[in-house]
Amino acid sequence: MLAVVKRPRIEIRAKHIPAPLVRFLKNTYNPENVIVSDEDVAVPFEESEWFKSLETTPGEMIVANRDLRNWSQVTLAEKLGIQVQNLCAMENGRRTVSRKMAVKLGKIFGTDPAAFFDFGK
Repeated sequence: MLAVVKRPRIEIRAKHIPAPLVRFLKNTYNPENVIVSDEDVAVPFEESEWFKSLETTPGEMIVANRDLRNWSQVTLAEKLGIQVQNLCAMENGRRTVSRKMAVKLGKIFGTDPAAFFDFGK
């Protein structure tokens, strides 16, 4: 079973999710933001319809992917071979993410590099 809260991103996977927990999530985060599924097949959240509809910045995508892995900025900066200050600037939108960096991020996170690159710029 799977219960997902869209914002803030909360995902609970278990063989059975108790009804009181589902009620708590819906009361706390509004019913329209909570999805409960009995399906055993999990779809990566980047491929879900609600995720595709979100307007996010490249920096927010970096933070989300880093947080999913419980990585610090230091850890990700080391994996990218850059200084923490540069990563922080990208996450906060003070520095653009180049195509080359988007490809690196995609490889490290195992996701589509397009999620980290703003094609509008």
